[in-house]
Amino acid sequence: MRIPEICDSKRIARLRQATAAADYPLRGGANVQAGAGSYKKKTGHRDRVTVRPATAADVHYIRSLSRKVFQQYGAYENMLGRWFESGITVTLLALMGKRPVGFAMLGRLERESYLPRVSELLAIAVEPIKWKLGIGDLLMRNVERKAKDLKVETLVLHTAVENLPSQKLFKKHGFTPSKIKKNFYPEGQDALMMCKEIP
Repeated sequence: MRIPEICDSKRIARLRQATAAADYPLRGGANVQAGAGSYKKKTGHRDRVTVRPATAADVHYIRSLSRKVFQQYGAYENMLGRWFESGITVTLLALMGKRPVGFAMLGRLERESYLPRVSELLAIAVEPIKWKLGIGDLLMRNVERKAKDLKVETLVLHTAVENLPSQKLFKKHGFTPSKIKKNFYPEGQDALMMCKEIP
């Protein structure tokens, strides 16, 4: 099945340029079905990881983790923080017990219903000390569930060309490479755009 050309439309560009959206209610993740999973530590102990909608109280954590994992690409802690606070995203938080360990941010594109329903996975981040424990997989499953709830037809995302671990995660979840975008990130790195049609 062919990925619609809308993947590269002005809609995504407008979302990326948004710094505030006063006409959107602040709904950062309303009606998200919580998901859960677990992983096994080397000690053999199992810790439960849950996913819930992020709330206004989580913005400091979102900014902090963004600074930690996206710093090489630009000041994403400011951009993602503004997007979250503006209500133009659905943001999911992964927790280990009560402690946050990651988040995923899905862009809302609900207002343009006359076009194919495309939404962008704007960011997914996991605490570096918690990598390779299945938290990214759990967040990806919950993002897709939320996209289905919103009746999204296609998900798109961008990842750095050299970020092979993230590309592996996205391919595992059914995303296919679409095109390379030169100088996509604020610091000048190229990005690989990937798309997935939602059944």
